[in-house]
Amino acid sequence: MKTKISLMVAFILVIFILTSFVYAAGIVSPYWKDYPLEMHFGETKIANFKLQNMVGDQDVTVKVELKQGTDIASLEKDTYTAKAGTSDTLIPVTITIPKEYDKSLQQIELEVKTVNKDEGGMITLGTGWTTSFNVIISEKPISKEALIGIIIAMLIALIILVLVILVLVLKRRK
Repeated sequence: MKTKISLMVAFILVIFILTSFVYAAGIVSPYWKDYPLEMHFGETKIANFKLQNMVGDQDVTVKVELKQGTDIASLEKDTYTAKAGTSDTLIPVTITIPKEYDKSLQQIELEVKTVNKDEGGMITLGTGWTTSFNVIISEKPISKEALIGIIIAMLIALIILVLVILVLVLKRRK
């Protein structure tokens, strides 16, 4: 019985100690599995991930690494710091689709890990997040204005061609 009580007290003590190491930081992705990024060949977009640090009084520094999609995605830098109580630290990921890219779907995966100050111990605990989303790549559709312009140009060319043929036929008859 005493062993069970001792184990329970030790468990509660460990829980209290571990709660002092809890981070309330996190990362918010503008895209996810059910909300992919849609792009066209030859296009460049910037996806802004947000690093949040809303609870606590310590700043959080993270190291960001692209795990998948490095052929189309890049980071300006790999280390970001979120001040305590903020939710607006941007992590911009630039995504560029080459005109001759051979895929129609590419997954982008970001791994974000906290950077701990060297405290001199043998073991350091850190927090990490992984977020991923798909980039759907397609041909750029023709806009309505461009389509109307093409139709008008073709009609004008057709009218001119008919007039030229009509003039040639009339000259041959004379």
